Amino acid sequence: MEPIDKLKQLTAWDIEPTLTEDDLDELLAVAALKDADGLTPEEAEWTPTYDLNTAAAQAWLIKAARAAAMVDTPEAGMVTSKVFDNCRAMARIYASKRTASVSII
Repeated sequence: MEPIDKLKQLTAWDIEPTLTEDDLDELLAVAALKDADGLTPEEAEWTPTYDLNTAAAQAWLIKAARAAAMVDTPEAGMVTSKVFDNCRAMARIYASKRTASVSII
């Protein structure tokens, strides 16, 4: 499974508040890591390697921000404060699973 597809699953990207594929691409770029050979994303031989938990945590924070901007309406069928709370909870779950990276010089 491609990283973008996995990130879509981790973030329920197409459920309100939604994320775009551009959002997900940007999040993957930020979560790019050195590969097993120590190559960085800037190097042509880099094998795409990502900390998907970091990307997912950031995605859920974006969804929380979008939920915070939503207005409750009687016909909406959802309470935005609960959506906001759920998005923040998901962000915390993925943030706790982030990959730690340390450079030693």
